[in-house]
Amino acid sequence: MAPEEDIVSTRDIFIRTKQHKWPILAFICGVILTLVIVVPLIVSTSSSSEKDDKTDYACSLRFDRKSTHSLLFLSDDNTVMANSFSEETPNVVNHPEQFNTYKGTIGDKCLTNTSKIYFEINFSYEMLSSFMNNSNYLVVEVGVTSRKEIDNYLYAGNIGWSFLIHNFFSYICLTAMSMISNTREQIKVMSLVNTAGTVATGRLGFFVNMNQREFSVID
Repeated sequence: MAPEEDIVSTRDIFIRTKQHKWPILAFICGVILTLVIVVPLIVSTSSSSEKDDKTDYACSLRFDRKSTHSLLFLSDDNTVMANSFSEETPNVVNHPEQFNTYKGTIGDKCLTNTSKIYFEINFSYEMLSSFMNNSNYLVVEVGVTSRKEIDNYLYAGNIGWSFLIHNFFSYICLTAMSMISNTREQIKVMSLVNTAGTVATGRLGFFVNMNQREFSVID
């Protein structure tokens, strides 16, 4: 059982993508759980009718039910994912093709034939109890990586790009990770504290150039 001081709750993370043209990429939304932490987490995709004031998105993603790890729960319409049962996410996933190693899921559309990818997340999370200051526990991961290989790894960044919101000493940080470009870069501090009662909301845009192996983050 996870210690009480390690519990965090995350809600309302919306995910959208633009320029879907590279065949081996799958949009990833991962919830990585360690053996010593339980992270009650809800992740939501944006609806297909939702439009941003400044950006017209090329596609609206839902979660791919058949790939979703057995520790996770989905809403009836596959737009909300959580790692705990709730009225909104009542559906346990049990499919012969589901992930066994990567404790997350992928989008229901592949990105095809492009080197440049842009996506956004809107997030809101509340910490129910404090993290240990020396821990590196993950709250949520989003990124792009190979659909065929993702289930061989714990992180999307092992074979693609991932952006992690995680605990770092006494802070909650955003970090970019890509093993193919030898990148592990702390981008920004999301919260100066990691104690119970901490609430954070925000919106982040990610631009990834796969050919140049470069990225930028828009706050």
